[in-house]
Amino acid sequence: MNALILIGGKSSRMGTDKSLLNYHGKPQREYLFDLAKKYCSEVYFSCRAEQQFSEQSIIDTYTLGPMGGILSAFDFNPNSAWLVVACDMPLIDENSFQTLINHRIKEKVATAFLNPETNAPDPFFTIYEPQAFQLLTKYVEEGNKSPKVFLQNNATEVIRMSSLDFLKNVNTKEEFERIKFKA
Repeated sequence: MNALILIGGKSSRMGTDKSLLNYHGKPQREYLFDLAKKYCSEVYFSCRAEQQFSEQSIIDTYTLGPMGGILSAFDFNPNSAWLVVACDMPLIDENSFQTLINHRIKEKVATAFLNPETNAPDPFFTIYEPQAFQLLTKYVEEGNKSPKVFLQNNATEVIRMSSLDFLKNVNTKEEFERIKFKA
């Protein structure tokens, strides 16, 4: 299993690159890289061409937002499962990684946490299995691009927990100021 850190967003609401925000004494993308390296064979960054900064970058060639990043990762290695994590989730820690991996069902298309805010599987901290690639490709060819809806409509292992604070994503400077002390 490889990890894919989604850093390709434009961070327009934040006004600065969310992957470079410091919650843990280092830029968030470095924090997530170090964390994912403990659990995954390889760790990559999904980014736009102009953001490429590392040989561990996978350029999003689809420009479909997060869905494009996921598809580009499968293009890069279609035989790997991909643990996808968004850079704007600063409360993700070792425990949340371990919980996701412990609940993984390889026979399903994906394993994801049920996000209580959306009452749907959260697509941005999810393990996508290799069998998801063909289904994702067909889904996009049909004009769809929502990873959340994809997970809702396919065989996804859904993890239900009482406390899912780590799924909180931070998109504005106000949210950053509130949450940086919790991380």
